[in-house]
Amino acid sequence: MNELFDQEGCLTDFALHSLIEDSPLEELERLEIAEHLSFCDRCVSRYAALMEQAPLQAPPEPLAPTVLQRLRRQARRLFFNRYATVAAAACFAILFWNLGVFTFDIQKSRPFDEMLTQSSISFRQRSAAISENLTDALNEIFQRFSFERGFASHEKE
Repeated sequence: MNELFDQEGCLTDFALHSLIEDSPLEELERLEIAEHLSFCDRCVSRYAALMEQAPLQAPPEPLAPTVLQRLRRQARRLFFNRYATVAAAACFAILFWNLGVFTFDIQKSRPFDEMLTQSSISFRQRSAAISENLTDALNEIFQRFSFERGFASHEKE
């Protein structure tokens, strides 16, 4: 069995190389080495110098494309969740406004069915216009926005 410590109490080259090469060591030996590295600056500097010379390992596949895809998906989900709630609240507000919930001077001469029919037709027209404007605005935003470069500047042709 090779010695982990020299006569001065510092780690031997064998101990440092076994850490770098991930050689099989017992748990107690690994703990002794870790404890020694926690207070010995000389051994830490030797270990760091050896680590600089060790080959770096590359990940098995590039991470950037999958991370960017997940960020895009999460941004879309957050955007639609946030604005879907606002759109639903706006639709309810328009519906209640057109039905006369917020007005207190109800005309008793007009039948309720006629007022409801006119309100629903008016509401349908207004909501279609709002929906069309919102769709156009969102399409324009998504066409101009790119996650890699921020807002894309398009030249007029």
